This record gives sequence, structure tokens and C-alpha cells, in this order.
Amino acid sequence: MKKTAFSLIAILALGHFTYAGGDITPVEPVVGTPVVEETSGWQNELTIYGWLPTINMDTRWGSGSSDTSDMMPDIIDNLKMVFIGTYAARYDKWSFVADVMYIDLGDSETGTHTFPGGETVEATVEMDIKSLLVSTGVGYNIVQTDNNILDVVAGVRYMDLEVDLSSDLPRHPGKSASEDILDGIIGLRGAYNFNENWYMPYYADIGTGDSELTYQLFAGVGYRYDWGDVKLGYRYIGYEMDDDKIIDNLDLSGAVLGVSFKF
Repeated sequence: MKKTAFSLIAILALGHFTYAGGDITPVEPVVGTPVVEETSGWQNELTIYGWLPTINMDTRWGSGSSDTSDMMPDIIDNLKMVFIGTYAARYDKWSFVADVMYIDLGDSETGTHTFPGGETVEATVEMDIKSLLVSTGVGYNIVQTDNNILDVVAGVRYMDLEVDLSSDLPRHPGKSASEDILDGIIGLRGAYNFNENWYMPYYADIGTGDSELTYQLFAGVGYRYDWGDVKLGYRYIGYEMDDDKIIDNLDLSGAVLGVSFKF
């Protein structure tokens, strides 16, 4: 099993995004803030954000393990494409949320690596990762007061992951694999108002299906403007996989800054 840990600065440029197979990080997502105003009709919110997560991933290379924890030390230089965004809509007590994250990155490193079977030698190891993470859910409001709004959410999380591992050693050629992972999720989504401008958005979910377990947590602080909101928080997404997957565990966590536009 190989342990890969690296830090990613994902700075979204929405106008430059070209779809290439795929919110999620990971991204479910940093969730759009539930609308608390008493209005009629549809209320919509689009959030674009930057994320600074630490990504920890255990991958299976053959039947053994390898340690490439020093790979991709400067991920921003190896980032080929990124898109992160959230759309939320509300009508009366019902709401809908969709979060999308797509990342394409790759790097190589020459150094001492441990390969399947326990062999530790000098080699050049290359890794390429493409990941699409999409989370969608339908919510129903169960609490709405002047200070607090809370929805229960049920939906699905889909991850399309492609991993290409290779080395310059003929006896350790590497492995390429792709995974399509679909899980059902349930959770809570809400916000607590400190006053008319400051509030605390939060989100939590858990699910299973093609993975053994997937879960997400988000909490932060937001400030409302006439045109929308700015929010700063912390987001964590985790996966635990079955033995037949190329990835054993995947964790994405870090601070996130979002800007929301309401219409």
C-alpha cells in the first residue's frame, strides 16, 4: 500500500473552466448557505470558492506497498485544471444542492521508493490523478426561526477517479485504474444567525454504497452583503474503500473561502 500526502491550493477561475470529465476535491462540497429571508418563489445561490486542502491517499500498487509521500510538494505547479462550485436553490420548505469539484494534476519524483514485495531502490515514480466529485441532494426544512434554519438532506455522491502510477523500473511497471463510485448520503445542512449580517453555516453527511463509507463535515462563518455572501470555513471529505479498489483511503481537508451570488 502506498501513502501519498500532499497540499493543494485550488484557486477557481470560473471563466477558464473547460469540462474534461468533471466538486468534488474530492469535493459533497462546501454547501451553499440556506436562505433565511421570508420571500416567495425560487431563491438561487451560486458559490465559487478556493480551497487549501491536505490530500492523504493510500493506494494499492500490486499486492505490496510503496511510499511516495514526498511527491507533488508544489501542487499548484502541477495542477492542470481545477473547477470548484456549488449551486443551491430553495422553494418554500424544499431545497436542492449540487456541488462539483474537478481536479487534474500530475508529477514525478526521483528518489528512494519502496515497491511491492518490500524492495527499496532508487527510481523515478510518476503519478497522474484526475478526479471528478459530484454531490447532489434534496433538502426539507425542519427548523426555521429568526436565528436558526436546519434542513435534512438526502442525495447521492459520485466520484470518478483515474490514477496512473508508473516507474522507470521494468520490474515495477506500475498500475493504471479508474473507479466509478456512487454512494447514497443523508445529512443535515443549516445556518445559525448571530445578527442580520453574521452567521455560521454548517453541513454534515454520511453515506455508503460502492464505497464502504463516505462522510463530509463543514463549518464556518459568513457575512451577508446586498449582492451575496462571503464565507470562510473548514471542510473535510473522507472515503474508505473496499479491497478491490485501487484506493484504500482518501481524505481531503482544509480551509475554504467562498463567494456566493444570489439571484
